[in-house]
Amino acid sequence: MGTGPGQAGWPAHLPAGALRVVRWSGRYEQTVTFYRDAIGLPVLETFHDSYGLDGTILGLPGGQVHLEIVHATRAAYPGSGLDQLVFYLPDAAARERMEERLAAAGARPVPQIDYWQANGGVTYQDPDGREVVFASWIYIPPGS
Repeated sequence: MGTGPGQAGWPAHLPAGALRVVRWSGRYEQTVTFYRDAIGLPVLETFHDSYGLDGTILGLPGGQVHLEIVHATRAAYPGSGLDQLVFYLPDAAARERMEERLAAAGARPVPQIDYWQANGGVTYQDPDGREVVFASWIYIPPGS
């Protein structure tokens, strides 16, 4: 039985616990100020020299959708798709099922930043060259 408009559930093959959009910025301070001060998104976490990267994670406390701004000028980055959509999956088995699904569709992983390599992520590119990351753990903001 199908579902009507607005009644679709989360796809069984993609049990994401959180979703993050990563924007790489050459104007990092101004971009963070825009999202934090002008739009009013709270800062959930900042990081410095994490796998060579500096950044800020914004979102609503307790929410499962995040916006991450990464300081692009300090990053050694292997590819050209500097915007990422990150699906946080509950475990490695869920990530492996997604990898199998993508392989069956002809998609192959692409080079990724050291952070995802070291922390159970796998990166693909969509047809526009934007990156999609599947992580095998769920990000929980500090204090949540």
